[in-house]
Amino acid sequence: MTTRRGVRAEHEIMTVEQAADYLQVHRLTVYRYIRQGLLPAARLGKVYRIFRRDVEAFLDAAKRHPVNSQP
Repeated sequence: MTTRRGVRAEHEIMTVEQAADYLQVHRLTVYRYIRQGLLPAARLGKVYRIFRRDVEAFLDAAKRHPVNSQP
């Protein structure tokens, strides 16, 4: 599967805001998941970038083992 830019979906890179929209959670929740080590992300300067495949794997894992929303 490819995206409109010809990049394979599993290599698509998302911002924290895009990941939050995809997961339908607040962006601070995504930052918490990153800090807790639940969602892999790369920090580039002051911003994080997340592979779409990691967001989808996180969501799939959360279906089997719900994530505790408390800090």
